[in-house]
Amino acid sequence: MAKRALVLAAETYDDSRFAPLPGAASDAEQLRDVLGDPAIGGFEVNVLSDASTQEWKIAIELFFSSATSDDTLLLHLSCHGRKNRRNQLHFITKDSKFDALAATSVEADFIAARMEESRSRRIILLLDCCYSGAFNKGMRTRGDQEEVELKGTFEGSGRIVITSSTSLQYSYETAPEDDLASRQEGQASVFTSAVVHGLRTGDADLDEDGFISADELYRFISRWVPEQVSGQTPTLSVTSAEGERFELARNPRAAELADRALRRAVDGDGELTSPIHQLALKQAGIRAQESEAKAAELNEQIEKAKAEAARNNTARAWTSRQLSRSLGLLFSIIGGVAGMWTASFWMSGFTLPSGGGKFLALAICAVALYVSFVVVILATITATAFVGAGLGSLIKEEEPFAYGEPTRRKVLWGILVGATVALAIFVFVAEVIWLVPAALRLGEWISGQAGFPIGLPTGGDAFLVAMSGSVGAYVVAAVTHARTPNEEVIEETGPGYLRRVTYKKFGPFRWTEEYKQNGGSDFDFL
Repeated sequence: MAKRALVLAAETYDDSRFAPLPGAASDAEQLRDVLGDPAIGGFEVNVLSDASTQEWKIAIELFFSSATSDDTLLLHLSCHGRKNRRNQLHFITKDSKFDALAATSVEADFIAARMEESRSRRIILLLDCCYSGAFNKGMRTRGDQEEVELKGTFEGSGRIVITSSTSLQYSYETAPEDDLASRQEGQASVFTSAVVHGLRTGDADLDEDGFISADELYRFISRWVPEQVSGQTPTLSVTSAEGERFELARNPRAAELADRALRRAVDGDGELTSPIHQLALKQAGIRAQESEAKAAELNEQIEKAKAEAARNNTARAWTSRQLSRSLGLLFSIIGGVAGMWTASFWMSGFTLPSGGGKFLALAICAVALYVSFVVVILATITATAFVGAGLGSLIKEEEPFAYGEPTRRKVLWGILVGATVALAIFVFVAEVIWLVPAALRLGEWISGQAGFPIGLPTGGDAFLVAMSGSVGAYVVAAVTHARTPNEEVIEETGPGYLRRVTYKKFGPFRWTEEYKQNGGSDFDFL
């Protein structure tokens, strides 16, 4: 169910015989603000100020024709009103002609016809225009002073028409205390001031049930306006809502009313009437929803903070692990340098540069040895795993060791498995015997190119030098390796996913296990 309002105002007129109404634009702006406030009116408001007669008529027709039966419509006019010789009411627009009302103004009958054609059964019409063109002691009036009959014009189902004065009264733009020929621009009319004040402050909620009905608004302004201007009495010209209550707006002080009533009831100073009881329950529900929303928002912030903390911890853990691995590599190289340096004391034919150059040369050789050792290990493990997987698959398929298989078949398969293991060991030993001295020779060549020439012994002595460096590196690596935990977990969390990597070790062997939930991550820490 939509709530829509159309506010039409005419402040200046092309025909100088119509006095300007400086307050009309202010009327429109203040009504737009209070009606459009989601906490009060909740209307979708369209405002037309100083528009032509044709523009008014188009806006009025579209306003009523586009409504559904469940829509609540509010039309407000702030302008001059005049009658013709047949006592028919006309609303004056910017381009209306004093002597040609029928052709240049908006007839009341036109609005009544559009209201009748509308599907909406909830229509409220506010007319801030009386029927006088006189000035009296600082009071500007709107329209002709002769009587115009509204009831017959706007009679119909589901309509409430509230006028700013009776059909014979002025509709003042300023209070009679002001000694001005016309009030200052920007001031609202007395009638519109009453409407805005009643809605904005909640004073029009006469039964204090948290809602302001059209009838309550009328009763409020009918008391408020005469207090400001004597001789002006707002009128409920037509009320044909068929007993239906038109809830025009919400009381912005509804929560305060409910709290006050509840406190009085608790203190025994009063009873909760049905409207206040319902209002209190509603406010309690609203507060519960607000509390739940705030709790959900706070929980979301906590989860974001946890995710951010986990992200930071992950980054720190990754950095720490990389630093540890880098230091381990550095210490292994230092251990290799120390091992080969000690070999230079007891191995003939192994000569080093003099001064500090010897340590740079040994560092180059240690790096070459480290790389070669890693290559040997990785190559051997990869080849062994590949051959082992193939052999295991074959054994599973053939089942040579199953119960009832011939002994000869079992022996042959046992020889095959043993030969495979022996071959792997042989390959590993051969790689070590051949590749390690070759890596040391590579280090010798690089060192010589760098200006730090060294001399290596030949034959098995070169292998012993390499082993001395490897032992030194292994001892340091074993010491640093022992200081790291056997299992280390790095966890990464984020919105909707979890990633956990577990680093494990056993002796000289290391491996990782990874777990993912809902996949994906914003960054990688491997």
